[in-house]
Amino acid sequence: MAANYTEESSSRTQIIANGILGLCTLLLNVISLVSILQSRSFPIRQKVVFFSLLATDTILGIQTTAVRLLPLRYTTEHILCQLRLFSGTIITLATILSNLLITTERLLAMILPMNLNKKITWKKLAALAIFLWILSGTLTFSFFSDGYHGPVCQFIVTGNPNGYVFIGSFIIVIFFIIFVMYSYIVKVTRRHIRQIAATMVGNTPVIDERRAFKSKAELRTTVTVGIIVGVFGMSYCPMAVYLIYCGLFVSDMFAFTATNQTVFTIMVTFYMMNSVINPIIYILRLKNCRQEMIARILCRPQPHFENPKP
Repeated sequence: MAANYTEESSSRTQIIANGILGLCTLLLNVISLVSILQSRSFPIRQKVVFFSLLATDTILGIQTTAVRLLPLRYTTEHILCQLRLFSGTIITLATILSNLLITTERLLAMILPMNLNKKITWKKLAALAIFLWILSGTLTFSFFSDGYHGPVCQFIVTGNPNGYVFIGSFIIVIFFIIFVMYSYIVKVTRRHIRQIAATMVGNTPVIDERRAFKSKAELRTTVTVGIIVGVFGMSYCPMAVYLIYCGLFVSDMFAFTATNQTVFTIMVTFYMMNSVINPIIYILRLKNCRQEMIARILCRPQPHFENPKP
């Protein structure tokens, strides 16, 4: 039964940390989301893939701020606890798959530079993003169909141990696939830079400015995606290993030692930091979007950018 005091399973420090991270996640992602959607410098296809990731991070911020911080004590049978635990798992899987979607889109932009707009339309990407959410929900309810059980509501609770092992293994496998794809993207980008539209007239190199501009934009996007992939790996892989450990070796999720509680708090902080850092990356790295956002805040005329095809 709900009571007007905080969960016994969460220390005051952890609640404060979650509150700060939740609010930062929500505010930063909303700012980035609005800026990218209103930007005139990005193809709508790229807006869709950025939106897919920012939307999951925004919902995570709402979920953490609105549900995690409620000053209530309730068991895992409570509807709010079930909502938080199921939605948290779905958001986790959706975020992982959204990272995969962004990397895949960049890979296709390298492989199909001339036919990408025809074969991979924004409508197809939007439908795929929706399918990834459906897939995340299906996987979550498949492995946790019996729900979560225990005396208190916390991030990792007694449930199906195989579910924790699956989610941890799923994160590691998806990250490995993303890493392999991104390695190929880097390889292709380097080859394009070496072929930066230079031709020889006698002994003098002549560079096509348009292709040089596209190569620089391609490099910048590749670096941005690389930072996103790196942050994703540093944030989610430790949590993945921890989930596998809990599923295999922790029979009673509530009998954590002080050391395990400390590790748990650190892992959750890393997990949340991914959603805090992502919008900062967009704001800092997406130059055109940043300039448009500043002009909008200062009520200045919007700068004109060429909208390059990928």
